[in-house]
Amino acid sequence: MKRARILLLAAIGGAILAGSQLPAESKKPEAEKPFEKELLQVAKDYKVWGRVDDEMRFAPFLCRMPDPGRAHVSASQDADTHGQKLYSLFAKDRQAYFMLGEKKSVAVGQVVVKESWLPEEVKDAKPARVDHKEVIRSKPEGDVPAAFKDAKTYGDHFYPYATKAGKVFKATKPAGLFVMMKLDPTTPGTDEGWVYGTVSADLKSVTAAGKIESCMKCHQDAKYDRLFWFAKGE
Repeated sequence: MKRARILLLAAIGGAILAGSQLPAESKKPEAEKPFEKELLQVAKDYKVWGRVDDEMRFAPFLCRMPDPGRAHVSASQDADTHGQKLYSLFAKDRQAYFMLGEKKSVAVGQVVVKESWLPEEVKDAKPARVDHKEVIRSKPEGDVPAAFKDAKTYGDHFYPYATKAGKVFKATKPAGLFVMMKLDPTTPGTDEGWVYGTVSADLKSVTAAGKIESCMKCHQDAKYDRLFWFAKGE
């Protein structure tokens, strides 16, 4: 009888302990990084906007064969940012970007994307002018602007060569995006409204965003509301 009572108490105690055990803690979803959603949307859409210097998407001022967007050598000497890379520039509001020289300020909503590439020296190439056979053409993903809905030639055009110090380089491998977005100047975590962001080469992840010190220390000295002006070769 005593043994039976002990066994019964043990069983009850075991049941109580089993019932008091908490379920295994479920893995919490990773917190979204500041401005991550917006920057990934930019990475998806930016090619639809067109390269700043792509005349094949926009009529040139003179009656001549329009030039495609070109690769350019970055003026930055900072290897940790976009220095020592080739780049091509995109602007969400292309016309407003070209007006920087007059307004010297940027409206909320503007986005500028520097598409960077790792350079490779091409020792036997000396392109003095655009060879349209070398132009890289593609159909960008994303929502096509209404003005181009019926355009048969709508797409991205890119001439991947650039010269520096007498040498010719070719944009060979994507090296990621460097993005600047203008938000309301009172937005927390921004440089008077500017968000600096970097996106991985596969365009799938944001590697940094917000007030990036390496970006700010350069762009705070820019003449045009944190921007350098492509039209001036800056």
